[in-house]
Amino acid sequence: MQLEYNMIWFDDQPGPIAPFVDRVRNIISRLGFEPRIDLRIVTADSGDPLSTLPEQGLDLVLMDWKLGGGHDGAVLARRLRQSFRDTDVVFYSSEHANTLRKLIFDQGIDGVFCVNREHLTDRVNGIIQGQLRRMLDLNHMRGLVMAATSDLDMAMVDCLEVVQQVLHPGDGATVFATAIAQRVSTGLRKKADEIDDLGTKGKLAKLLREPSFGAFLRWGVLKEEVSKLADRVSERQFIEHLEKYNTDVIGPRNDFAHRKAEVRDGKLLLEGRDQPLDQDSMKALRLRILDHADNLRGLLVTLRELATEAGEAALAEQIEAVEVAVEVVVEAAEANPPRALDG
Repeated sequence: MQLEYNMIWFDDQPGPIAPFVDRVRNIISRLGFEPRIDLRIVTADSGDPLSTLPEQGLDLVLMDWKLGGGHDGAVLARRLRQSFRDTDVVFYSSEHANTLRKLIFDQGIDGVFCVNREHLTDRVNGIIQGQLRRMLDLNHMRGLVMAATSDLDMAMVDCLEVVQQVLHPGDGATVFATAIAQRVSTGLRKKADEIDDLGTKGKLAKLLREPSFGAFLRWGVLKEEVSKLADRVSERQFIEHLEKYNTDVIGPRNDFAHRKAEVRDGKLLLEGRDQPLDQDSMKALRLRILDHADNLRGLLVTLRELATEAGEAALAEQIEAVEVAVEVVVEAAEANPPRALDG
């Protein structure tokens, strides 16, 4: 994975600061990110240093506290905060860090790093390492979500096989297969019309990102079939819970599979989405996956009980094996909780 790392760097001495810029650029490159450093030399003739700002988010701002040309670093920082509220800002000078911190506090600026110029490279290295660890941790979770939801999707296929045997014994498999084939054919024809329409309108970007709809069709069939159990069981909450599977699992899974990761305003997001991929959102998604896995287990227990009541011992054993497969999904998700993010 190669992501851009975007910085704006303000200083008034291009010669002395050049070695620091080179070292920071090398640090970012070694971490597998493409450094985009916008070095702005601030002088009396340079005009407004903030006259142009990038449209894409900034990951880091470095600013010399004592800028030349009559420019005030504190004023520039406050203006930057209006556009990039969550971006890390580093102030540096020849002053001791504690002295600089007090000067900045007196100016009413919060949430910034203060560094003595001699320690600038090491301090910036630590800040960038912390930021990128957060990004990489979230991409680790991205892989976990993809694996867990794919396993859950296959467990749903197993559920479809056994629900057919419970609800359509004997030669009911043919009827069930015919119904599914018709559903798939109808879905394919509708999808073909939609794709033709996208082609006619020249919507190449949408065509290239068209996700597989197999999981959605499987969910729809299982939901309809399970609803037929409503008059045969006392516990019906798992039937109602299936309604949320598309929103809770299939939608996020497709987003993770088909949308690129990007960094905006120092936050990791999926392309076209505004919800940051932070610790809280990933934890919530993991809990939803566990919730739906538990719901499938409840469904399977009910199906196994119905098979046992009907004297179908072999079918009951088959359902029990599917329960074990669903349990693997739960164990995988529970064994990989999100790690605490660095502050």
